[in-house]
Amino acid sequence: MNLAYVAPFGFAPKNTTTRRVMPMARAMAARGHRVRVVVPPYDDPASFGRRWNDAGVEVHALPRPRGAAVPLVGAPLIQVALARSAMQRLGQWRPDIVHVFKPKAVSGLVQALLWRKRDRPGLVLDCDDWEGKAGWSANEPYPWWQRELFERQESWGLGACDARTAASAELARRRGAEPVERIVNGYEAATYRAWREAPPPSSDPPRPHAAIYTRFYDAPPNDWVRLVVGTLTRLPDLTISIVGAGPHSPMPHLLPALDAQGVSDRVHVCGWMDFARLGAFFAHCDVALMPMADTVANRSKCSVRYIDLMIAGVPIVASPTGEATTFVRDGETGYLARDASMEALTEAAVKALQDPGRGRVAEQARIYAMRELAWDRLTRPLDGLYEGVMGVRSSARG
Repeated sequence: MNLAYVAPFGFAPKNTTTRRVMPMARAMAARGHRVRVVVPPYDDPASFGRRWNDAGVEVHALPRPRGAAVPLVGAPLIQVALARSAMQRLGQWRPDIVHVFKPKAVSGLVQALLWRKRDRPGLVLDCDDWEGKAGWSANEPYPWWQRELFERQESWGLGACDARTAASAELARRRGAEPVERIVNGYEAATYRAWREAPPPSSDPPRPHAAIYTRFYDAPPNDWVRLVVGTLTRLPDLTISIVGAGPHSPMPHLLPALDAQGVSDRVHVCGWMDFARLGAFFAHCDVALMPMADTVANRSKCSVRYIDLMIAGVPIVASPTGEATTFVRDGETGYLARDASMEALTEAAVKALQDPGRGRVAEQARIYAMRELAWDRLTRPLDGLYEGVMGVRSSARG
């Protein structure tokens, strides 16, 4: 098949293009399909106009629109220009299937323009977040008009396609076009090449060590305070390293609370760490804490951090929210809290750190990720999905 994938944005700083679009495209190319990816890098200006081949996938980063100003992010006219540029390429390529990732912004505009064409290719929509006001829009400082636009784009876009793929069960259950294939985010060996090449850690820390690996969208600030202070209180020998950064950082609340409890010397705030360094860092960790409040946004997303930790060999202690239960099977591939409260996660952390079989759990998680969650396995349903869409489109034209 001749496939075209429309990415939602550039390769950094967000993950969807790097960790979902491209692995899916490479897996399909490895099965003999011709796959081209069009990337609108309005948030990644260094990529404008680049073209290259990535493991058989032809990648086309759109050129910078004329008159583009800096900063580019969120500029409506720029996004319209990028959508028109993407449509020109799709018109030249004449693909059998166009797979659009996210029903908003540039990719949402491309979806809308394609859907209105009479002689169009099959159109498949991928959702990896709940984008509207009940979901991701609540996490971002969008102006009111942008929230309204994304709400309407998503609501309309879920039905304006021939089929859908979804990164979570929550998204797959949303009302919209049928059929729907649930395809969670998975494992690709190339992502972790730098980890394999990194030198092993020189020595283990002298006391139990937990990691928190987050962008801080997962829970409100007070929950982070309760988790860190509560876990340190229950486990007086424990140290915690917090890896990550984000606009919802709880540090203004957390640091004074740590000082008040006299435990600030047992918490290391590392900030955002380069991905290539994470493997060596995680080698020093006994467990990783993954809190996840029970919200629409959290139930809908499928964080690649679970895969990262499983491949690193760090036992995950997770809240049982959304897709966490796909990756973490209590006592088998990690440790699940009884509910989404911070107190329950603390209890699960105590259980994990006292478990003499923790190393076995970590190894089972790594094997499970590499075998069952490999992208070449996860994408197998796409062949049948695309063929079904092509059949429907052929009948419509006939």
